[in-house]
Amino acid sequence: MLIEEIITEKCWKGYEKKGMKTMFGKRVPNCVKNEDVGGKYSSWDHKQPAEYSLHLEKTFGEPDEITDEQTVWHNIDGFNRVVCRDEYILHGSPAPHYDFVYCYVDLEVPEDLSDELAKCSGSILIDHLKNEVGARCGSLTANATTLNFVMDVVAGRVEPVKEEYEARILGMKKKFDDGEHYKLGWWPDESGDADPENPFYAEGLDENLKKWFKEKWVRFGPDGKIRGDCARGSSSEGKPKCLPKKKAKSLGKKGRKKAASRKRREDPKKNRRGKAKNVRTK
Repeated sequence: MLIEEIITEKCWKGYEKKGMKTMFGKRVPNCVKNEDVGGKYSSWDHKQPAEYSLHLEKTFGEPDEITDEQTVWHNIDGFNRVVCRDEYILHGSPAPHYDFVYCYVDLEVPEDLSDELAKCSGSILIDHLKNEVGARCGSLTANATTLNFVMDVVAGRVEPVKEEYEARILGMKKKFDDGEHYKLGWWPDESGDADPENPFYAEGLDENLKKWFKEKWVRFGPDGKIRGDCARGSSSEGKPKCLPKKKAKSLGKKGRKKAASRKRREDPKKNRRGKAKNVRTK
């Protein structure tokens, strides 16, 4: 019998996930009604981005633009633009967190570096026409770290490799864990976002998902063969299916074949942008 994955579909409009619960033998999100943060954010679906946007307002004042989906500030905290969106996107690299805030700076990136930077992180957003680079994560601090990495790559100070990028993000997180204030020379951090006491950097993954992401993840294809770490394959492999190593092995070769084939049928585009699509393993 094949093992089912944890189901992580989005909660209904006006509700948010508070941990997980078991229904009909499956682990599913426990969806509860949002506590209204009030005012301009009363129509937002996600409480955390609304609260983070309020956090930014305390330092930078009212946003320059606001809609039912996002708030925007121009020329604040060393960034050309900061956008806080009513979204809550689970991102597992290099450590589990949720994405909802975007930061942009002026930077001309040589086109031959685009693919290499894209391999480092899906959070790096390059616009060659505007000579602008953005970063998407769960805090200004993480975005500043990502943009600083891109600046160093463009200046030739570091190689555009995923290991270097992940080491910087994990180093930033270690500063927080050690109670140290994280700093970058060009970023003023006017809101104190990098203060280890900042509550908005403690991202709310439930314990089940924390444990899940701590496991070593591997990838495999329709042949059922485990090929190595997740998302580390060559372009010739096609779109892989990724699972924790222990779970992938428990499926057996036949189970892995079915899981990978199902993934490719339901989510065939390898370089699709946007929110990750969860394809269940039956």
